[in-house]
Amino acid sequence: MPNKTRTITEVLSAHKAIDDGDMLLWRALPQRDRFSIGPYVFVDHYKHQSMRGIGDKPHPHAGIEVISYLFEGGVAHRDSKGLKGELNALDAQYINAGRGMIHAEQPTSGRHGLQLWTSLPADKKLMEPSYQEYHSDKIPEFNKDQATIRVIAGHLEGHNGPIQTQTTNLLAHVRLPANQSVTLDVDEKSAEELGIYVVIGQLVLADGRKLGSESIAVLSTGNSVTLIASDADVELVLLGGDTIKDNIIFDGPFVMDTEERIVQAYEDYHSGKMGQLV
Repeated sequence: MPNKTRTITEVLSAHKAIDDGDMLLWRALPQRDRFSIGPYVFVDHYKHQSMRGIGDKPHPHAGIEVISYLFEGGVAHRDSKGLKGELNALDAQYINAGRGMIHAEQPTSGRHGLQLWTSLPADKKLMEPSYQEYHSDKIPEFNKDQATIRVIAGHLEGHNGPIQTQTTNLLAHVRLPANQSVTLDVDEKSAEELGIYVVIGQLVLADGRKLGSESIAVLSTGNSVTLIASDADVELVLLGGDTIKDNIIFDGPFVMDTEERIVQAYEDYHSGKMGQLV
């Protein structure tokens, strides 16, 4: 197959949801004009110094997969299935909320990280919830040119991420030194739709503009992507997968394909069917 480089077709400004002197939180998805990139429907990028959390009080989810990835800091997890865990820098966490789960994430230090949601396929939205964590040494890391790449989910350059999602999914953490570039093979089997979110630094775009953490970029179809760092080191995530074919209905912590399932999720939460967590 001839090489077809993916190019940026759209740059969407992230919303600064919190900026209070301690916590800075950018929300890159969902947006008014775009609800998803591949299966991803929610992307939060946060950084804080205190022990304050975003989801430190018990709260429910249903109809989604939640992937959390830490660049710095630590957090303790507990949920209504009775499961507990702890993440530290470069660890990842996977929650399949399915028909409904209550959880809480209590920081153990200041943190810098991402929380991402995928919308479960319609026929899997009511499956049994589950939780798994993946410590840093279980996440494959490789070098190409001057870049260091960690594959968290999906397939990239012959490496498979440990998170097994219910959707065709790619999530990779890329670190690239200043003024360096790398070309990565990302075919449409790995990611029909593909996006870039910059965490630290800036990428140089083909037209000379720069992409920083205030924006998320959507790429064209193709089988490779070239990343170029500006005059400072850059860290970013590649995220994407199969296009969502089902309806997407957001309502607070729930993402379903019908209004009836949203109503049922609230009923299950308030009646205790999702379990208890105090």
